[in-house]
Amino acid sequence: MTIHKVTAFITREQPEGRQLLLFQHPQAGVQIPAGTVDAGEDWQTAVLREATEETGLTQLTIHRYLGKIENELAAGEAILNQDSYIFSQPDKSSLPFAPLFSRGMTFEVGEQAAHFHHTTYTEYDQLPNPTQITLYIDGWLPSERLSWRKTRHYAHLHCHKETPYHWTLPSDRSHTFAPFWVNLQPKPTLIVQPQNRWLDDVYAALLRP
Repeated sequence: MTIHKVTAFITREQPEGRQLLLFQHPQAGVQIPAGTVDAGEDWQTAVLREATEETGLTQLTIHRYLGKIENELAAGEAILNQDSYIFSQPDKSSLPFAPLFSRGMTFEVGEQAAHFHHTTYTEYDQLPNPTQITLYIDGWLPSERLSWRKTRHYAHLHCHKETPYHWTLPSDRSHTFAPFWVNLQPKPTLIVQPQNRWLDDVYAALLRP
């Protein structure tokens, strides 16, 4: 099973030129709106939904499709194809860890035992220097809940609403997101990898009419 992801490159026209919408995550740094395509959802619906969830904007339209990455997973990685707990042992009767991990999250995967894979999950706070680990989970995931293919779709969206240059909104994990506009020229610098690569992939297309 392939898990599909979307990335929303939202732009607007200003007297100083075309601008791109980014947002400041409280831990992960500066990001481009992105997320997972839900089961039964098409990429068009998903990219508009994710853009609204992470920016608060509703007056958005898809300008054009910018292509895709066929498999974004690195060697030794797998992605959840359904919500799941991580178990302390390769046995569903063993102790599950909290929190419940969401479909679309990526894990490092090691040995297989019975119908489980040994997995680790790490979250980082990108803002301090040096970067700090904020969450590390080591355990076992049922193999049927893992997929080894992740396809990412790029879309160029237009914003049709006047907004300030920056604002804030709550996220679904008790965080506060802070969207803000930046000029597309010169090319913005992003903190989070692989998002610099995403912008590199589509930068020339974003500058076209």
